[in-house]
Formats: sequence, C-alpha cells, structure tokens
Amino acid sequence: MNNTNMQKSFFVIMLLIMAASLAVPLFRLSLSDIPKAVKGTLDLRDYNGVRDKTVKLSGEWEFYFGQLLTPEDFKNQEPSGKTIQNVPASWGSYQIEGEHLPPQGSATYRLRILLPAEGGNFGIKITCISASARIFADDQLILECGSPGNSPETTVHKYYADTGYFQTDDGEVEILVQAADFSYVNSGILYEIHFGDQKSIATLRMYDSFLDISLISGMSFLALYFFGLGLQRKKSAEILFFALYCLVSSLQASVRSEALLNYALPALSYNTSLKILIISYTLCLYALIKFLYHAQEGGSSRRANLIIDGITLFFILLDWFTDFYLWGYIYTVALVGQIYVLFLLIALLAKNTKGGSEGRYYLFSAVVSSLIHLLTILANFILLWESNLFLPVFQPIFVLSLALYMSEKYENSFKTIEKLSDRLVVLDKLKDDFLAKTSHELKTPLNGIINISQSLLDGAGGSLSRAQAEDIRLITSIGKRLSTLVYDILDYSKLKVMDIQLHIVCLDVHQVAESTVDIFRYLIKGRPITLENKIPPNQHLIWADENRLKQIFSNLLDNSLKYTELGSISLSCRQDGGFLWIQVSDTGIGIPADKLKDIFAPYEQLGEQSANQRGIGLGLTITQQLIELHGGQIVARSEPGQGTSFTFSIPLAKDNKPQRSLPGDYVGYDGSESLATEALPQTVHVGGEFSILVVDDEFSNLKALMNILTLNQYNVTVAINGEAALHLLKGAFHYDLCILDVMMPGISGYEVCRKIRETYSPLELPILLLTAKALPEDMEAGFRAGANDFIEKPFEVRELKCRVSTLVQLKNSMDLLLKKETAFLQAQIRPHFLFNALNTIYSFCYTNPGKAGELLAELGVFLRSSFDFSSTASLVTVEKELRLVKAYVAIEEARFGSQLEVEYAVEPSVLNFSILPLMIQPIVENSIRHGLLKRSQGGKVSLSLTHSEDCIQVEVIDNGVGIPASVLKDLIHAKSETRGVGLTNISRRLLRFYGTTLTIFSVEDHGTTVSFRIPAKT
Repeated sequence: MNNTNMQKSFFVIMLLIMAASLAVPLFRLSLSDIPKAVKGTLDLRDYNGVRDKTVKLSGEWEFYFGQLLTPEDFKNQEPSGKTIQNVPASWGSYQIEGEHLPPQGSATYRLRILLPAEGGNFGIKITCISASARIFADDQLILECGSPGNSPETTVHKYYADTGYFQTDDGEVEILVQAADFSYVNSGILYEIHFGDQKSIATLRMYDSFLDISLISGMSFLALYFFGLGLQRKKSAEILFFALYCLVSSLQASVRSEALLNYALPALSYNTSLKILIISYTLCLYALIKFLYHAQEGGSSRRANLIIDGITLFFILLDWFTDFYLWGYIYTVALVGQIYVLFLLIALLAKNTKGGSEGRYYLFSAVVSSLIHLLTILANFILLWESNLFLPVFQPIFVLSLALYMSEKYENSFKTIEKLSDRLVVLDKLKDDFLAKTSHELKTPLNGIINISQSLLDGAGGSLSRAQAEDIRLITSIGKRLSTLVYDILDYSKLKVMDIQLHIVCLDVHQVAESTVDIFRYLIKGRPITLENKIPPNQHLIWADENRLKQIFSNLLDNSLKYTELGSISLSCRQDGGFLWIQVSDTGIGIPADKLKDIFAPYEQLGEQSANQRGIGLGLTITQQLIELHGGQIVARSEPGQGTSFTFSIPLAKDNKPQRSLPGDYVGYDGSESLATEALPQTVHVGGEFSILVVDDEFSNLKALMNILTLNQYNVTVAINGEAALHLLKGAFHYDLCILDVMMPGISGYEVCRKIRETYSPLELPILLLTAKALPEDMEAGFRAGANDFIEKPFEVRELKCRVSTLVQLKNSMDLLLKKETAFLQAQIRPHFLFNALNTIYSFCYTNPGKAGELLAELGVFLRSSFDFSSTASLVTVEKELRLVKAYVAIEEARFGSQLEVEYAVEPSVLNFSILPLMIQPIVENSIRHGLLKRSQGGKVSLSLTHSEDCIQVEVIDNGVGIPASVLKDLIHAKSETRGVGLTNISRRLLRFYGTTLTIFSVEDHGTTVSFRIPAKT
C-alpha cells in the first residue's frame, strides 16, 4: 500500500512539473509585449527590454527570392523583386503572384530595427537557417553558416546554431540575411532569430547549450547504466532496448537545437548531420517499440518482431543511401511511428491497470509525458517552434517513469523469488536430509556386502570351488557398481540444483590425467587394451577443480573401457584460444548415429551393453555438467565399429591468471599465491627432535602445514614441487617424514614417491600423501608407489597431528634399530677377534717379545677406539678413526704376514675433520676378511682419504675375490646380510646423517672398490 501511495505521489509531482513546463512559457507568450515586425520594420523605440532581454525578430520581413543581396545593393536604390513575408517560415509556404515558391533556390531577407537609444553592442542568435546563411548587421558581416550561392555548385550547406555580434552608433540597424538551399524540403529562416544586447545573447546561447549538454549527458549516462544492467540480466531484453533508446536519444539531441555535434565534428557535412538526425529518430522509435514488446508478459509474436525489424532496416537504408530524408514524407512516417509507440504504451498501461499489476502509475506518467513530448516534436517540425521553447523535461520524465516501472517490476519479481526461495530452502533441506539418510543407509550395507564377499574370496570362510568363487566375484562386482551408483545419484542431485562448489586451482593437466590413468592401468591388467596418456607434461596449465577434473577423466575412461574389449584408449590435447581441448579416444564398438545426440541425457544407455556394463546412465550427464561448471563444453564423435572420442574444453591459465571468466558457484583461486611461496622461509627450525619435509605447490597449504607442525615442535622444510623435494633429500640434512601432495606441476606426487623409494625404504623415510579425495583406487595407487599413509584435503588438524606423530615414531624406531645394529657390530669383534689376536701375541712372546709388546699396544688402541663413544650418532676425528684402522691392520698383518699388504694414501688436511665412528674400519675389515683372505695368495688393500670441494672422499680398494653380481645387487639395495651387518649399517647411517650412500664397484676375481663422499666438517 505504501508503495502505491509513493507511485501516486510521483505521478502527481511529475504531472505538476509537466504542467508548469507547458503553462509558464505559453503564459509568458500570451502576455508578451514584444513588438513584431511590420512591412520590414521592427520598432523597438518604445520597448524597454531591449537592453536586458532578447527580442524575437518575428513578423513581416522584406523578402527577395532568387537574389543574394548585400548592404551595398541597398545604398542607392531599392532592388526589384521585393515582397513582404512572415518570418519564421519555410519559403515553400510563400506565395508570389498566386504561386508557391519552390523549396530549392536562394533568397535575401531584410529587416530594419529601430532602437530606443543610439548605439551599443548587440548580437544575433540563430537556431537554423536552411540550409546555408550569411548575415549582415549595420553593413557588417557578423555570421556565416555554410556558404550560400545561386546554384548547387556554388552553395555549401551547413546546419548548426550560432551567434554574431556587432556595434552600432545609430538608432537604426539593418539586418540582411542571405539564404540558399538546394537540398532540403524546408528552406529559409525556419526558426526565430533572437536579437538583443551582447550579454543577453551570450546568456541565451549558454542557456540553450546547457540544456542540450544536460540532456545529452543524462541520456548517455542512463544508456551506459542500462547497458550494464542488461548485460547482467541477459534474459531481460527490454533493458537493452531501453538502453538503446537512451543512447540514440542522446545522439538525436546532439544534432538538434544547438547542434553541438557539428561543433564537435566541424567536418560533418549538412547531409550527414541530417541523416544522423532522421536515423537516430527512427532508431528511437524502433527501440521503444521493441522495449514495449518485450515489457509485455509473453512478449509479442515472432512475426511482429520481424516486421518491425524489417521496416526499421528499410528506412535506415533508405535514409542513408537515398534522398528520402530530404522529403516531406519523413514527418508522416515519424508521426505514425510515434502514435504506434503511444498506442503500445497505452495498451501496456491498460493491461497493468486491469490486472492490478505493479508500476501502473509510473506508466500513467510515461503516457502523459510521451504524449506531450510527441506534441512538442510536432510543434518543432510542423509549426517550427523552437526546441527549447518549453523546458525539456518531458523526455527525461518519460525515461524516468519507464525506469521506475522496470525497477518496480523487478523488485516484485525479486520478492516473489525470495518467497519461493524460502520455500525451496525448506524443501531443499528436507531433500538433503532424505538423501543423507538414504545414502548412509545404502552405503553401510553395501560396504558390508563388498567387504564380506572380498574376505570370502581371500579365504576367510575356507576354500571355495570355482563356481562359488565366480558367484562371490559377481556379488562383489554388483556391490561396487551399486556403491558407485549411490555416489552418482548424490552428484546428480547436487548438480540439478547447482549445489556443487568448485575449488578452482591452477593445475598441470598432465599430472591429473596421469594419476587417473595410473589407476586404470592397474584395473585393466591382463586385458588386451593399451592405455596411453599423450598429454605432454609441464606445458598446459589449466584452471580447474582437481577432484572434479579427476572425476571427469574417470567417467570418460570408465565409459571407454566398458565398450572397448580390444584395442587402445588414449588421452591427447590441443590449445585453442583461451581453452585447452582434451580428447579421450578409444577403438571400441562406437556409438550409433541415432544414439549419439542423446548420450548426455540423464539415464541414457546404449542397447548393446552387456550385463556387467549396465548402469543407470548418469556418468556422461554428470561429466557434461561438471565441464560446463568449469566454463567449458564437451562434444562426442563416433563411428560404429571404429571407436568413440570425447573432446572437452577447460579454461587455460596464463601467467597464473585465467584467460576466461568461469561461470557457476566456485571458490576462486588467487594465482598470485603460487608466487607468494617466496615469502615463506624454506626451513623453520624450532629446536624440535624431528624434522619434516613438506612438498606442495599451493601457498595456503604450505602455510597451514608449517603453522600446525611448528606449533607442535617439528622442524619444517618446505618445497614447492617434486624436483625441489628430491634435491633437498640429496643434501646433508635428514628428515624424519615427508608430507607430499599428489597433484603438483612437473612430476606428480606418485612419481616423487617412487623416486624416493629408490633410495629410502618406508621405514627410513615415511611418506604421508595429501590427496583431494582418498578414493580406494587413489589409495591403492599411492601405496603401490611407496606411500606409508594418506590424508584427505581439506584435512582436520587433529587427524593430521595423529598421522604425523605415528609416522615420525615409526622413523624413530628405525633409528633405534640402526643403533642396535651398530652395537651388534661392535659386539661381533669381541670373542673371535680377541681369541685370534691373543693367540698371535702369545706366539710372539717366545719368538719376538718386542713385537708382542707392540701388538698388545695396538690391541689396546683398537679396543679403546671401539668403545670410546656414546653412540653411533656422536662424531670422532678422522685421525682417530684412522688410528683404529691401523691398529686393526697391525694385528691382522701379524697374523697373516706376507699374505696381507695394506697401503695408505691420506692427505694431512683430512685428519682434523669429524666423521661418524666405525665408518672406515668395518670397510677395511670387510675387504681383508671377505676379499683378500679368501684367496690363498692373499692380496692388497689400499685406503685413500682425500679432501676436495669441502668434502671428504673415502675409498677402499682391494684385489680380492670380488663380489658376485647377484650378491652385489642385493648388497647395494641393502637386502643382503651375507657380508655382515657392517656395510649395510654404514650405508644406512650415511643416508641418515649425510644424505648419501656407499658406492660399491666389484668385478668377480679382480677385486672390489668401496667409497663414499661426505661433507668436511670439524
């Protein structure tokens, strides 16, 4: 009710404004005491307003047709051909000797003005003299518009308003106007000429220009506003047509009245200006008609729209390419068009009034203002009244009324939608509750069926016959298919109401495709099908939801596998503009032509499916809608018997900025975050016992993990891709856990995991994989790559802390095992070695007591060095480790004599550096015991210690029996203990503390070389 009252108030106010705009000028005209010219003379001697007002030079002028006279022609005698005619008027309406004058030709107007006082500065303002003019005042040329001539060749037509000023010392002024028109149907002085003192004329010019500029600016602003609104509301075509009306109205205003466009573009010709005026008026009518068509509920018929489009196009082409715009018929056409607009407007008003619909008072205001505006236009064109005689408020009121009408209409629509939305929210909640409960009730027994049947296949209930095993496999397959169906139904339900939110990130499409292909390669093992990913790595970055993109790939690959019994399936891509087009092709049975157009429809299936291929036909529907949510599209091509290809587009990323905007509801990703990782420290050391390497390409994930882990007293190192992580693992710093994202640019998390496992076992460096969705097939692929555990993003902090703590403790247990192995290594030397060493010393006591004393001293050195450290993690000097080696060698040389030869090549600079204990002696012992002493003639061992590039190079070479190739392979991979725990223990400690391993080279019957390289530290 309040809204209706506001509309009524608006209508009344607008009505009063329009009434005042009409009444005030007409009232002033009726009371005007301004004299009119009589027989070529205007007597202003008794008029007091000539000094502070303008005077319209209307009335009877002297008129000389076919002559362009100058002030000189009136000096001696009056020229012939004089008639008295009324001004303003088209000379086509004049009659001389009973005949109307032709519209084309040339003429001279003359008027004598008698002033109330002698002298002063005066001016003249013209609106339009068609179609060229030259004005003299008091024998002075004061104004020229174009160049009048006596023929079309000598005449330059021009159309614009102008002013001219002059000074006179007499009480009488002679005004002489030359005019020529050889084109337009109306010729001569069409609108009143204003006369007054210089200040009054300048003020009038400024006033008229201000009105035109205000109208042009206002209409242009409204055009921009409604164009913007129309582009946002693409289904509301009436808004765009209303914007078009405002735009062409501003253009029309620029070539009427003061004709400001001609001043802005001086090169604009008279004919072009006139064409612009007529065409803009035509387009105004067209835009209004189309607006009113679309504003009606249900719109208008297609035939009516085509007729209006055709008529408008016809008149535009007719005006532009012919002289139709110069004929008088144009006024009739314009009048008919304006009346039709008024008719449509009244029809819309009647419809809204009858239905009690919104905005009818706004339409009342629009109808009244449109009618008055029509009358003022007719007065301007037919009665030749000046455009600015009335204050130009009628068109702005018309536009404002229609704008408020649309606003009221959309507000009511919004309120209706709001009510429906509230109801839909309630229904949606009921639907969600139903789906949640139903899916839960379905998933729980389905998982039970799948797990129980799988356990029976694994032998939980005893051995099964072949027939029983086949039946249980069928049960498992049906259960898995039903489980997939539950997820498809949930996804489809969300997509129907656009309830899926995309988490858009920048992805390397190769990595997403490869991770999905890895899973399907495992699923097709044993089948005669090849699966190939031809998408090149590190070349195509896209904007997509990682999880949903994997779902798209999975659905398309699964569809291809269903209908491909033999052959190949491949993934490829091509770039086109701002999109990457990805193709999934197979060599299967293909799709019949009559089915191809319907394959994306819900519940659509091919008739040729086998029993184990049946579903409910939602996979491709979901795929299409997910692709469209990303701003792409999908097309299918197929040839029965030849195969099928699905091609879909995804927006490309360039410089971490999307090249196309994305529709739908999604969480935006700020590509600049990938650059922000430079703001993170590479390593944060909080003094904790354990160190963790975090690998992710997203700044937000790295920042969150760093905050959580450092808060729990873990030292954290971050890497933004797999290559950086592998480089860090080759360094001297050791880590207790690696947290690795699956999807990264460059090499994927799965591939990084495989490369890490080439060096580290799952116990030596546990790996926790981060994945967008921990589906069973994803987890299986990760575990096969060597991961210890999974956590799904977005993760819950408490779950992350528990998983990290478990894996770190696993690594800690491995370190404790290494220490125990070292202790066992120390224990190995005790009984057997001591017995042999003491026997040797005992034998020398009788033959060489001095030698026996030396050997006792060496044995003491050996035993002290073996036990003189707290753990294998403490450091000793290279000199001390070398002394242990020499003590051991001295005892063995005493035992074996000439069979054993040991050579040392030690750089003195090496001796003061630190090294882990028992790193060199066990290698030398291994070369002597397992290399030389297995040969009857013995052999030679060379120990080399060098220092270069801030590293210590340790190398032990023997010419013993060598190591068989099969044993060497196991030894390098720490799988063999046949040569004792020594080398394996050393290799593990090197990896743990220095990030390097032993290098072993051996040729059977020729000898072995064992070496390692570590940083030189004091």
